[in-house]
Amino acid sequence: MSDLETIRQEVVEVIRRVGPTLGKELAEHLPERNYLELWQACFTSPDILISHFSRYYLRYDITREDFIRLSPSILRDFLSFTLFSTNDQREQVIDRQVTLSNLHRQVSMQKMRLARSILRQIMRKIPKELHHEMCAFIAGDIAYFLAHREPREVSAIGKMVNGSDIDIIIVHDGLPDDILELIDREMMSFKLYYLRHPEYREEVDYICKHKLTMFGQLAYQTIDHKIASKIAYEAIFLAGSVEIFAEIKNQVEASGTQDLIERDFLQGLEERKVAMRTLLSVDASKLDKNTESLFFFSQERVEFQ
Repeated sequence: MSDLETIRQEVVEVIRRVGPTLGKELAEHLPERNYLELWQACFTSPDILISHFSRYYLRYDITREDFIRLSPSILRDFLSFTLFSTNDQREQVIDRQVTLSNLHRQVSMQKMRLARSILRQIMRKIPKELHHEMCAFIAGDIAYFLAHREPREVSAIGKMVNGSDIDIIIVHDGLPDDILELIDREMMSFKLYYLRHPEYREEVDYICKHKLTMFGQLAYQTIDHKIASKIAYEAIFLAGSVEIFAEIKNQVEASGTQDLIERDFLQGLEERKVAMRTLLSVDASKLDKNTESLFFFSQERVEFQ
C-alpha cells in the first residue's frame, strides 16, 4: 500500500468518525501529516466528497512573474473554506456549509463595523462642509464576506493579529493639507490602538489619495495600478461622499478597467487549475519554493510554515 493510500484511509476514518470536516480540522486530527499530503489525499480519494463554500477573487502576488493569483490561496481554501465528507453525510454538509458561511459573514460584518466606527470618529473632527470632498471604502476579504479570525503573524512587526486585516482606502477631491494631516494622524493612532489592544489585535491598514491619483491608477499598467484598480473594483462604501464613491465605481467601468480585471480573473482561474494539477503530482515531502508558491501566497509563508 502506498503512503498516499494510507493517508487517504486515515482521512476517511476521521471524516466517518467526526462528520464533515474542514482541512484545518483534518490537520488537527492527523498532526503527523503535512498540509500538502492531506490536500493530495482529499483530492484523489474516490471515497471523499469535496464541498467548497468560498467565493474566489483576484489578487496580486509580487513574487510571481505574472502577479496574478486567486484568493483564497489553494491552502487557505483547503483549511478554511472546503468541507470533506462521505456519501452518507450530505445533509450534514449542507448544515455545516450554512453555519460556516454565516460565521465568515458575521466576522466580516464585525470588522466592517469597526472600520465604520473609526471613520465616524475621524469625520467628527473634519468640518461638515468638507465631508462631500472625500469618501472611504473597504476592500479585501471583508468586501467578499470571507473574513476570518485565524491568528496570524504580521512579519514586519512580529505581532500576532486576529485574522483578516482591515483595508481602508480614503479618496479625496482636494482636501486642505491640515485635514490630510489630521486624517493621517488619526488613522495611525487607531491603527496602533487596535493592533496593541489585547481584546482586538486587529491589523488596520489604510491609504489616503487624491481622486485624480485614483483615476490615473485605473490605467492598469503597473502592478501598483493593478492593485489600486482591483481595490476600487471590489470596494464597499464606508463613509463620506456617496457621489465620489459612485464616480470612482463608474470610472472603473467606463475606463475599461473592469473588463481587464475580469479578464485577469479568468486567467487566474485557468492558472489555478494548472497549479492544482501540478500539486497533485509532486512529492509532498520535498516542497521547494516554486511549489510552495503554487500552494500559498508569499505573505502567508510565516503563517503556514
